[in-house]
Amino acid sequence: MKFYKYIFGGLLLISILFTGCSTLHEGNSFTKRVLFTGDSITEGELGCSYLQLIEEQFPDYELVNLGQDGDTLSGIMNRTIEHLQQDSSYDLIVIVAGHNDIILPDFARKTDTHRLIVDGMAKKGSVPAADFDEFISTYESLIDSVQRLVDTPIVVTTMSCLNEDLSASTNKQRAVYNRGIRTLAADKDIGLADVAAQFNSRLNELDCRDYFMDDLMHSALFGRMNSKTPERTDKLSRERKLHLTIDGIHLNSEGAKIYSSVLSAVLAEL
Repeated sequence: MKFYKYIFGGLLLISILFTGCSTLHEGNSFTKRVLFTGDSITEGELGCSYLQLIEEQFPDYELVNLGQDGDTLSGIMNRTIEHLQQDSSYDLIVIVAGHNDIILPDFARKTDTHRLIVDGMAKKGSVPAADFDEFISTYESLIDSVQRLVDTPIVVTTMSCLNEDLSASTNKQRAVYNRGIRTLAADKDIGLADVAAQFNSRLNELDCRDYFMDDLMHSALFGRMNSKTPERTDKLSRERKLHLTIDGIHLNSEGAKIYSSVLSAVLAEL
């Protein structure tokens, strides 16, 4: 029965949500507290965890992981506000959001299995923005809400690849949304961690295939099974002829290093 539940969880992929948050280095004495809020990229259960790499570089920082698989910007906003109403003592808040606002509408145009995931996510409150204007409006509301609750620096990240083929339609949409995130960060005078620029630069140097969760069930099951060690994750990437991800989205060790490098530079300034 336990094995069945594990497989079922893998097949559902982003429809499985984990409520609450985890804290790295629990029980230690810390000099800084940093909240990372976002989706599965931050949660780190599917693919490699960039937060584990940051943890190794900042052992005296308490890193609180509020990532949740499959969550959209609106869901991230609601969870972040709820969390900060209970716990607001942070030195920095990092927001890694937006991937699923592009992924879920793309899923809705695919197979019945993809659409079941979209419906399941919607029932759990993870509803994607209808368009670019709604996305930016929601992001602005998130920033404004956080600033009303806490007097803490905020850093937003641009989105990493949605398919390693940068000519894919999902990446073209991502480029538009990322420009909006950059503009919003400048307008709000908050920090920007431009992860996208690093991903784009690296992928432009490589021979990249068009792969975007091509086999959803296989990607979900084997993605989770092979996320236990970086070696297994990278082996899955090589089998799929991918470079920075295991499925076009979720990170292998090289993709996690990019996130870690960009965000560690921000933490070093605290």
